Amino acid sequence: MNTCTKVHFCMMISGLILCVMSVSACAKHVRPAENYSEQVTAELCNEVNRYQDWVLYHDQWVSDTFDSERYQWKVGRGYPVKESKFYQKTDYDKYSTETLMRLAQDGDKAANLELAQRYYYFSSGNLNSAEHFCYMAVVDGLSAMTSCMISSYGAKVAKQMAKDQSAQSERQLELRLVLLGWIDITKDFDDIFAQRFAEVIKPGYQRNDITDAMIENAARDIRKKLKSDRQNRKQYKETLSANVEQKMPELWRLLEQKKFDENIINGCLNESQYATQ
Repeated sequence: MNTCTKVHFCMMISGLILCVMSVSACAKHVRPAENYSEQVTAELCNEVNRYQDWVLYHDQWVSDTFDSERYQWKVGRGYPVKESKFYQKTDYDKYSTETLMRLAQDGDKAANLELAQRYYYFSSGNLNSAEHFCYMAVVDGLSAMTSCMISSYGAKVAKQMAKDQSAQSERQLELRLVLLGWIDITKDFDDIFAQRFAEVIKPGYQRNDITDAMIENAARDIRKKLKSDRQNRKQYKETLSANVEQKMPELWRLLEQKKFDENIINGCLNESQYATQ
């Protein structure tokens, strides 16, 4: 695989996870709901009505509480949030890569996450540099970085396929199994976006000679290593401000599970009863 192709692959993969989260994860509630009457349910409206600060602004329903909860969940999963209005800069934003590497080597989890995000999301998908930091971020419980690990092994499989040409080497099989093992690891987290990314990627790496048992064995090996590394990680001071136990807001979960556009929320809102101008 030539350099140009590798860069294209990395950019495509790192962009895909952002695309998976794009509209529902980052957008405001857009335009009043239309043609949603059959989909607006009591369950949905009960979740909408949990928030008391809906404001109608230029045809957009906005709840700062709901958006803040989503922001906190994304922080707790390791997704990039620096464009959010809720984000407050820290010293890690201004540290050089060299400083961050030194801190990460000394067990600084926040520095490690900063490096993982810089390399994976913001350096054209620099997977070679990102992988170690992404792995350690998963060790720290940050599920967003499972996508980085899957992407990294996807690049390795592609590179090995180029070497093998039409053959199917043992090394290629090993890499595919690790990738599929990481896809299985996403089930360990309450992260619908990581799981959705994995579902999109998985069919491209399955083969007829790869059994469920083989994938389970690969995933078990990864879990064993993660568990061991988490134990070792406990000796270091906690520097992450993220709460990896943060629950996904139930309204957001419902919207994602039902694959609803967020403007369906407007079908539950009555301006005079629920919102202020």
